[in-house]
Amino acid sequence: MPSHVRDDLVSSEAVQQQVDKILRSGEFSGSEVLRNLLGFLAKHSLDRPGEVVKEYELAVAVLGKAEGFDPRLDSAVRVHAARLRSKLAEYYMSDGVDDPLLIEVPKGSYQVTWHQRAIELVSRPQAPPEPPIVVEPPIYRKKWIGALLAVLFLLGSVAALTVWNLTRPPRIPPVVAGFWQTFLGSPQAPIIVFSNHRFVGTSLTGLRRFRDGVDSPAETNDTYSGTGTVMAVAELSNLFSLTGRPPRLKRAELLTWDEAKDANVVFVGAPEANSRLGELAPLRHFRFKSGREEPRVGLGGIVNVHPAANEDAIYFGSGHPYPFDYAVIAMLPSLHPEHKVLIVAGTNTYGCQAAAEFLTRPDQIGDLYRRLGAPRNGPPPDFEALLKVTVSGGVPVKSELVIVRSAVGAAKTR
Repeated sequence: MPSHVRDDLVSSEAVQQQVDKILRSGEFSGSEVLRNLLGFLAKHSLDRPGEVVKEYELAVAVLGKAEGFDPRLDSAVRVHAARLRSKLAEYYMSDGVDDPLLIEVPKGSYQVTWHQRAIELVSRPQAPPEPPIVVEPPIYRKKWIGALLAVLFLLGSVAALTVWNLTRPPRIPPVVAGFWQTFLGSPQAPIIVFSNHRFVGTSLTGLRRFRDGVDSPAETNDTYSGTGTVMAVAELSNLFSLTGRPPRLKRAELLTWDEAKDANVVFVGAPEANSRLGELAPLRHFRFKSGREEPRVGLGGIVNVHPAANEDAIYFGSGHPYPFDYAVIAMLPSLHPEHKVLIVAGTNTYGCQAAAEFLTRPDQIGDLYRRLGAPRNGPPPDFEALLKVTVSGGVPVKSELVIVRSAVGAAKTR
């Protein structure tokens, strides 16, 4: 991704038009703060390229903080910037999927960057021209010409190989391809169903979770998805796209039973925000405990339904600043015998992101096959597995299998 702000091939007018389109989109309709933040950063980058925006300036000018704002004590700007990056990613996976111009706010900065999505076509390397015929040159000239032609041939071969390596589609490792074989080999495109929590209110008036039987459905705000959920959807979408099988994306409450029956489905995100998940593919060996439940109210967790002697009954997620998380990955039968349901969920958004990354890494998938006692050259047997995720600076950095259970319920712990 380009680190510069200005792309010489893109006019300021085109950038502003793209920003205006994003601000009018459904993804941004529910958050005036994010709209103001993106508009402010875009104008700053267009009017004052290369000039760094201070966190203090954003806090006062955009968020309405008092002039005594101290960024060391208040992370509001960083939180909203992270939400803005997530919303931009969500926009480009939905309304903006065909937009030729990418607008981004790179991590670690408060600048808007942009660049074209256009893919340059690389022509096939041409074979080097045949050398001219030399009639009876002296013997030393023959050796010199032969050496030169050998060098030219070698350089041409290296250049052709380099171009081929740069232009060929990325190769998915065999163990990863084997794990996803059912999803990639089906004639129907897989469906990724992502959770989106139901809230009441706005980011300006305050958000709280929707309460069934108390709040009016007309007041529901379901435009929010966790940062890790968005990153997980992007990770899996990229994997499918590498094989030429881009998935269909669906919000949790919009999935129909006909769609679930006719395709392989990946559920991404918190189960409590995804009612279809419990109905279509209930977990047998694990259950997600809400932070509103006992024990330890305030902390979510994963209940180990049939704990072995060396296992915990509940694996609690951590509180702020979230140094670790737990997640579940599970491959289960679907409504159709030829299709599968894959669950990718964490006690919070970091576990969800880590679980998706786990399922794209050959070393970690290989460890899962080993724990299942299954061959690595095909789809795995149905299973449910618990992951522990280490988080640093808001980023999942390490995942390890804690419990792996096969479809028949046998436990394989560390």
